[in-house]
Amino acid sequence: MIILMGIPSEPPLRLLSEACAAKGIEYTLFNQRNQDGWSVEYDPFDPAASAMSNGETRLRLADCAGLYLRTMEPTRVPEWVASHDNAPTQAMFLQLWRLLDDEAVPMRILNAPHVQMSNNSKPYQALAIRAHGLDIPETCISSNEATVREFLDRHDAVIYKSISGTRSIVKRVDAKALEALPKIRFCPVQFQECITGVNVRVHVVGQQVFATRILSDAVDYRYATQEGKSSVLEPCELPDDIAQQCIELAHSLHLPFAGIDLMLADDGRTVCFEVNPSPGYSYYEQHTGQRISYALADYLACGGRA
Repeated sequence: MIILMGIPSEPPLRLLSEACAAKGIEYTLFNQRNQDGWSVEYDPFDPAASAMSNGETRLRLADCAGLYLRTMEPTRVPEWVASHDNAPTQAMFLQLWRLLDDEAVPMRILNAPHVQMSNNSKPYQALAIRAHGLDIPETCISSNEATVREFLDRHDAVIYKSISGTRSIVKRVDAKALEALPKIRFCPVQFQECITGVNVRVHVVGQQVFATRILSDAVDYRYATQEGKSSVLEPCELPDDIAQQCIELAHSLHLPFAGIDLMLADDGRTVCFEVNPSPGYSYYEQHTGQRISYALADYLACGGRA
């Protein structure tokens, strides 16, 4: 039995449920639109005896092989806003996070809340990336305008983006951005050398690697249409050593499932930008036909801690 938690219509969860059905893997859906009906029985002395219910089905964790966590912030679910008493739901989530973060829980979890925290600090991730032999862009994180201007003077082109795990659109520093530069005194900003080359998204699932080449003339290919540009995605093969580095990087961050953003730079470097602990893999699967969802289903069905 596999537990799938999140919004059923969201593509990553929908594709995984379809993959489970196609492969004959039994699963139970925890629809977050009904999160006020969920319950958690956590036994810290015997985590395997703990149980979860979606309001209809009660499951003992000892009877479950894996859990795919794709929940959104509970307070952003429409039903939370409409409720007059969210205290029970809030208490349930506290128990759920305690349960999923307990390393004694005998099932595979993609990915436990505490291991996703590495994405909250891009500088921390950069240290892990470099430790595994991948290059990182030359970076300046500062709230000091003079420091940033000195960095800008050393590079032909520079981009800027968020330091945290909050999604931001990667943009090039242009005349408009320079006008706003004094505002960084209110909040540090991450600036990086603008590297040219080919973007590759790597999805690591256990010991498997799915690499997708992205051909785009946009600064941030995810938002190419907003720039009036396009992106073409296609499967590709990575050199064995790079693929192994990606696997080792993901597992060093305790992420058996991860989305790793690489660039095969024109200057010959393999540059890694970040490691996503809850990747929206569906975008890549739907454009390339790579069966990432099938690999996820198989991985979860194997059971046991990874």
